[in-house]
Amino acid sequence: MGADLEGLLLLDAVSSELQAFLCYLLCDVIPQCLGTGLHAQRFYIMAQFQIAELARRGTVKRVPGATSQHPAYRIGPEFNFRINTRSAYATGLPEQFTFEAVFRMDGNTLSKNWNIWQMQDLNGNEQLAVRLNGPALSLEFSYITVENRPMTALFPYLPLLFNSRWHKMLLVVRKSSVSLVLDCISVDSQQLPARGTVNLDGFTHIGKLKDNPAVPVPFELQSMLIHCDTAAPQRDTCGDLPASSSAASSPCPPTRLLPLQLCHEYA
Repeated sequence: MGADLEGLLLLDAVSSELQAFLCYLLCDVIPQCLGTGLHAQRFYIMAQFQIAELARRGTVKRVPGATSQHPAYRIGPEFNFRINTRSAYATGLPEQFTFEAVFRMDGNTLSKNWNIWQMQDLNGNEQLAVRLNGPALSLEFSYITVENRPMTALFPYLPLLFNSRWHKMLLVVRKSSVSLVLDCISVDSQQLPARGTVNLDGFTHIGKLKDNPAVPVPFELQSMLIHCDTAAPQRDTCGDLPASSSAASSPCPPTRLLPLQLCHEYA
């Protein structure tokens, strides 16, 4: 039995290394994909949308980030953030990856049901999305299965995410599971039907209403990227957040799978 377990762990480790290598190859042909080494490669989504350049032109407003060392940008509603998906992911998304965003909501955005990041095909059919559902205080990850059916993983009741503070969100997407880490605290992990291939003939959006991607939603964005490495959360210390927002100030250890509000209840 011990030998069987060791074999499974070894197989999983080999599979993770292979997926990281395949992601590295995908990333290597994308101009906005940077990093040195197999596990350091990442797709810089903000660079895909040329946000820093838009700020230099005055189209996007630069604002203070979560710390004095990290600038951020006011996204929407003045500018429509939409790009051609194939131009950003010429050979597709990796099968396994970690989606990361450091952001802040305020005002009416807190009560909106909106996609912080979304891919659609040319007919408007959703291919992939990370959604913040203000009315339900939940976070959702939507995708298309290998049977071409829409599927959504729901992370319910996260009241301490929906406030005007800076937060760091990581979604670890594997072949048949997705895990959520908020502010360096593991919230939940769900088993899911296998994810299908994203249709690259369409558009990628950031900061849009769920039911109307033509309507921008204002929020502040410090970083948004895709890691080739699904082990990225294990090394993250949330140094790009204020100390009071990180796991260091929480009574819950970073690996504990508890609802976020319970971890912060007595912080």
